[in-house]
Amino acid sequence: MTQDSFEIAGRPIGRGAAPYLIAEVGINHGGKVSVALRMIEAAANAGADAVKLQTFDTAKFLSRSSQYFDVLRSCELPHDGVVALAARARQLGITLFSACFDEESADLWRDLDAPAFKIASGDITHLPLLRHIAAFGKPMIVSTGGATMAEIGAALAAIASTPPTPPVALLHCVSNYPTRPEDANLACMASLRSEYGCPVGFSDHTEGTATAVAAAALGAELIEKHFTLDRSMPGPDHALSAEPDELATLAMDLRTAQRAVGRAIKAPVEAADFIPQIRRSVTAVVDIPCDTPITRDMLAVKRPGTGIAPASLDEVVGRRAGRDLGADETVSWSDLR
Repeated sequence: MTQDSFEIAGRPIGRGAAPYLIAEVGINHGGKVSVALRMIEAAANAGADAVKLQTFDTAKFLSRSSQYFDVLRSCELPHDGVVALAARARQLGITLFSACFDEESADLWRDLDAPAFKIASGDITHLPLLRHIAAFGKPMIVSTGGATMAEIGAALAAIASTPPTPPVALLHCVSNYPTRPEDANLACMASLRSEYGCPVGFSDHTEGTATAVAAAALGAELIEKHFTLDRSMPGPDHALSAEPDELATLAMDLRTAQRAVGRAIKAPVEAADFIPQIRRSVTAVVDIPCDTPITRDMLAVKRPGTGIAPASLDEVVGRRAGRDLGADETVSWSDLR
C-alpha cells in the first residue's frame, strides 16, 4: 500500500507540503568530482531541497556497441569521489542522493546512509533492481518516462512486495530530450495520483522553467530539474538544464505557484469592505427634489456599491424621493417612498 506523504531527511513530501525541488546534476559534472562539488554548492545556494546524481558502472548497464558508451564511461564518478560529495552535502545541509543503475552502485549509497533512492525511467521494468533497492527501506522516487500504467503498477507491486516496503513517489516524465512543452502532458499527474495514492511530481526535460511552474500549479509535489553551472558546457544534458540563477528563480516560483492554487471552493478572499468599492449602485444623475416621482432618465448605475444594487433598478423607477437627492448621489432604499 502506498503512502500519500512521507519525509526525506526530515522534509515533508506530498499532502500540502511545498514542492520538493531536486536539482538533477546527473552527468553534467562530466565525471569530474571538483565540478560536481561546485554544482552541489550552487544548488544549495539556489534553494534546492536536494541534489541528485547518477551512479553507475557503464559496462553493467550499457552495451559497448551503444553510441553512448564512451560518453557515459567518461562521466562515471569514482567511489571515493561519491564519498567526498556526500560529505560536502552534509556540511552544506542539502540532501544528496542518486539514481542507481546497478546493485553495486546502490549498495554504495546504502552504505553512505542515503536518505532516498531514485529509479530512472529506463529502469522502471528492471524489477530485480527495484526489489534490491526497496530492501533498503528508504524512500524511492520512480520516474515513469515511456511507461504504461500497467508497467507502473508492476513496479509499485514489486516494491510493495519487498520488506520493509518503502514509501514511493512517482515522477511523470517524458524521456525525449528536450521535451516540447506541448508534449509534457502534465494533466496525467492527476491520473497517477488517483490510481496509486502516492505523491506525484514531474521530472522536467523541457527548456526553461515555465513547464515546471505549471506542473506545480497542477499539484506536482516534487519537481526534478536538470542543473548546470553553464549551459555552454559540453555534454548532452546541459542545453535543457537550469543555471544557478534560473534554479533560484524556479525555487521561489514553485512555492508561489503551489500557494496560488488555493482551494476548490470559489469564495471571496477580498476584505468585506473592499468589495462594495468595485461594485455599482443606483445613482441619481440629476437633482431629485423630495416627493418627485423617479423616472429612468434620472438614474444611472455607478460605483460604489453601497446603495441599491443594479439588479433592483426597475424597482426604483416609479417610486418617489423620500428626501432631496443630489446629482451623482448614491440611492438607498431609505431614500425612497
